[in-house]
Amino acid sequence: MSFDEQLAVRFAVALGIGLLIGAERERHKGRGSMRSAAGIRTFALVSLAGALSLSIGGPALLVASGIAVAGLAALGYRRTSQEDPGLTSEMALFTTLFLGALCVTQPVLASGLAVTVSILLASRTRLHRFVRHVLTAQEAQDALLFGAAVLVILPLAPDRAVDPFGVLNPRTLWKLVVLVMAISSCRRARKTELF
Repeated sequence: MSFDEQLAVRFAVALGIGLLIGAERERHKGRGSMRSAAGIRTFALVSLAGALSLSIGGPALLVASGIAVAGLAALGYRRTSQEDPGLTSEMALFTTLFLGALCVTQPVLASGLAVTVSILLASRTRLHRFVRHVLTAQEAQDALLFGAAVLVILPLAPDRAVDPFGVLNPRTLWKLVVLVMAISSCRRARKTELF
């Protein structure tokens, strides 16, 4: 496949990403004067703008496009913030710009992330219900603690022996702590299901 054909495929992937995310947002756009500013066409164009920006002008033009999209999203939010104070559509629009740009260098990763974003957007009701009605306060606290252990402490733990005998590796020890935390939370979850 020639370079031009590869680029055309990548632009097609960017268009597909915009259409996919835009189709999901179009369903939640609303009607009348307070409807959301961005729909399927806007998302498709923003995704293509991301791909074009990176292809034509490199990172500098992509940053300028990001600033422009952020400004337009802020104007749209200002107009609809009384009816819907959420920022989901605005953040999705901003994310779509960068997913479109990612298509130029890594189209497979961009496609996978776009599907993930679409699933996340479409799962709004289920996620809200899960967090508000299914997840207990203790489970939420445990999940935050586990997340901090895995995403904050584990990467910061040194991956080398710290004792004179070369046996104690803090990262290996912390992985063991994370494993015990995971097993403990699974056991607690099974106990709650039984009662």
